[in-house]
Formats: sequence, C-alpha cells, structure tokens
Amino acid sequence: MKININLQPVNNEGSGIAKFANELINYLSYIRDYDIQGVFNYVRRVKPKDLSRFNFPIHYSYIPYKLIYSNYIKKTLPINYSCIAGRGANINLFFTYKIPRVHYSGITISTIHDIIPLKTEVESEMISQTYLNDIKYTAQKSDYLITVSESSKNDIIETLDFDPNRIIIIPNGVNYSEFNKPITQNQIELIKIKYKLPHKFILYMGGMRKHKNIDNLIKAYSLLEEQIKEGYHLVITQGTPELYHLVTNLKQEKFIHFTPYVDEEDKIGIYQAASLFTFISSYEGFGIPVIEAQAAGTPVLTSATSSLLEIGYGSTLQVIPSDIDAITDKLKLILTNKTLQEDLIKKGMLNAQKYSWEAAGEKLKNFLNKV
Repeated sequence: MKININLQPVNNEGSGIAKFANELINYLSYIRDYDIQGVFNYVRRVKPKDLSRFNFPIHYSYIPYKLIYSNYIKKTLPINYSCIAGRGANINLFFTYKIPRVHYSGITISTIHDIIPLKTEVESEMISQTYLNDIKYTAQKSDYLITVSESSKNDIIETLDFDPNRIIIIPNGVNYSEFNKPITQNQIELIKIKYKLPHKFILYMGGMRKHKNIDNLIKAYSLLEEQIKEGYHLVITQGTPELYHLVTNLKQEKFIHFTPYVDEEDKIGIYQAASLFTFISSYEGFGIPVIEAQAAGTPVLTSATSSLLEIGYGSTLQVIPSDIDAITDKLKLILTNKTLQEDLIKKGMLNAQKYSWEAAGEKLKNFLNKV
C-alpha cells in the first residue's frame, strides 16, 4: 500500500498536533506492508535536514506552503496533490485540519482535532471565520476524517454535517512507563532549583490561550484560605502580561509563580513534584496534559465539559470551568483530603494506561487497511 504522509505539522515543537503526528507516523513507519513517502512544502524555518529523523523517503516540495494552503484561494488550484508529493499513492494522509487547495486522487484522510475557535467564543471573528473556512474545505476534499474523541466527533458532525460513518476516533496517547517511572528526589530538587519551584504546589502546565481558563483558576486560588495557600502555592508554566497583571491586582504574588518555558526533559519531573494538577479549560478536543499528569501519579482537577468530561470521567475530580467558587471548593477538597488524593492517583494511573500510543497506532493501522 502506497501512503503519502503530509509532514507539515511535525516540527511545531510543544504542539499537541505535532505530538499526535510524530507518534503515529513513527508507528506506521515500521509496518512492512506500507510504502510510505513523506511530503513537505517549503517553509522558511524548516529545512530538509530537519525531517531526516524519519526512516522513509521525503519529498521536499519547493512550492511554498503559503501559496497552496492559503484560504484566500477561492477555487481549487489546477494541480494534483501527486505532483506536490512527487508520486501518486493509494492514501494521502494528513494529521492536521489544513490541507493544500488542490485536486486529489486516491483516498484522502485528514485530521480535525477539535473546533476550539468555533466553540469557545474567545477568538476574534476573523480567526473563527478563517478556521471554519479551512475545515470546510478539508471536509469537502477528504474521504475520511480522523478526530481524537467522541466529543470532537459530535462537534464535527454538528458543524460540518459530515457523515459519521466516515469519521474515525484515534485518541491521543501517553508513554505511560516513561511518565510513571519515578524521578529521584535529587533530580526533582534540581528541577525545583532550575525553575524556582516552591516545596509543595498546584500545577497548571499547558497553553496560554484564553479557553484554557487560567484567569478563573487564578481567581479561584486567590479565594483559598491563607493557611492552604501557605502550604500549596500555584505554579503556572510561562504566563502572559494579562495573567501577571491579574495576579498583581489580586495581591497573590507571594503564592503564585510563573515559570519560564519548560524543557521537555524536565516536564515529567514537574508533574511528579506537583501535589495537584489542574486543567479546567472551557473546551478541549482531548486534553493530553490530563493523562500525562495521571501517568505521573498526580491527582487531577479538570472540567466537566467537552472531551475532558469524557477522558477523565471517574478518574478526575471535575468542575464547571466558569464557576469560580466551585473551583475553589474543589481545590480545597483535594488538598485537604488524603483519601481522595490517593483515590484519584490510583484511578488516574489506571485511566492513563488506556491511552497508549501503541493502541492509537494499531487502531489507525486497522483503519487504513480497511479503507
């Protein structure tokens, strides 16, 4: 079976889409029955050598990404994707929602992870319209769509009126043994020194976009009793000027800390060092940090909305993300109840084990063989 795999998102460091693409591409690359070729359109910051880690041939097209992916293109360009890919294939596989505005032969499979810009009402009208334009084009040109959760599948069906039988759910995964392997106390202390972390802390690690609801987390934390805040500070990776300003206005500088960018090799240690992980987004297509924290053996407080309700059900404590008082109550409940902490840790580790990249890869392989 010949498969052209689009590599456009694979070098977007720190992106959930990039993680998903890299893990599944690596899995497929070792299947002997597959004749895989990677395809990449010119982007200034990515050179052919930056893709050399893959064990299959790569066709680096010097047709610029901006030229053929632009949503300013109203009519399909008179080019076939096989010309861009350097060959025809049985399947054209995309791990992102944005595909070239060209003609396709063979089976085209694209990925829409979520519809965050359309669901959260925190993006500008222009961003929302651009996103809608992109996913409509992708749905129109794709024979099948991949998404990461039942919640996202339902949203795609509702938004695009796409045939449910042509949508396959391939969940995100976590390398459980890697995250669950205990980090030594000495290593954790070095990580704490590097990032100036407090002795005990609540952790938020993830993106900074508005739908992540970090402002409500800060407001809820500020309402905790002084004694609890003395015992457990709040650590937020990175941060924004708006969030710094909010912490100052609430006079919480003593208790709330922002880290610089966290290096990948330190992420597991920070998860394991945390007393509680919070991820109370208003909407997520999946929410990889939830299962990463669970694999690391950290109790999780997350949202009773979208896919977070689905992937964390029964193994996390959940809360309505707009209810600040409820967030405060749930933070206090977990931090002061040792039995609850242990229960969430145990159930969380069992839950994380359900989401392996191997299982995701196998599901994708079976799907490709079927179509």
